[in-house]
Amino acid sequence: MIEESHPFMNYRALLLGTILLAIFSLVLMAIAVLLKVEKATAPQLLTLSALWIAPAVYTALQAKDGRLLHGMVMGVGGALLVVVAINLLLPYATTPGFLQQLTGDKSVTMLILGGLWGAIGGIFAEIVHLRRIKKARKAVK
Repeated sequence: MIEESHPFMNYRALLLGTILLAIFSLVLMAIAVLLKVEKATAPQLLTLSALWIAPAVYTALQAKDGRLLHGMVMGVGGALLVVVAINLLLPYATTPGFLQQLTGDKSVTMLILGGLWGAIGGIFAEIVHLRRIKKARKAVK
């Protein structure tokens, strides 16, 4: 009997989650540019980056195993994509405003925040998965 083994990492979920995080972040930044936001404070950026938990939970729930790892990798990858997009789009911005804040030293901070929120999303996904297992076991009994 041949047993099919799936790869540990669900690369499709990672790619989709990374793109969702980047699109979500870039849309919020576009709205801020349209509203002519000049400066963003650290608590505001931290609060907005906390929304990165949603794509992390989605990605982690798509994984068969290693939900925390999937969330963290997706968060770092998505944050890296956002940092690259900001650095590429900054020369074309008429008024850099808060986008200037997110370049340089803040890029590393964004990558760390991406990993942090991704890992938290992975933990939430693990909790959801365990609750589903518990509910399924109760239904069988």
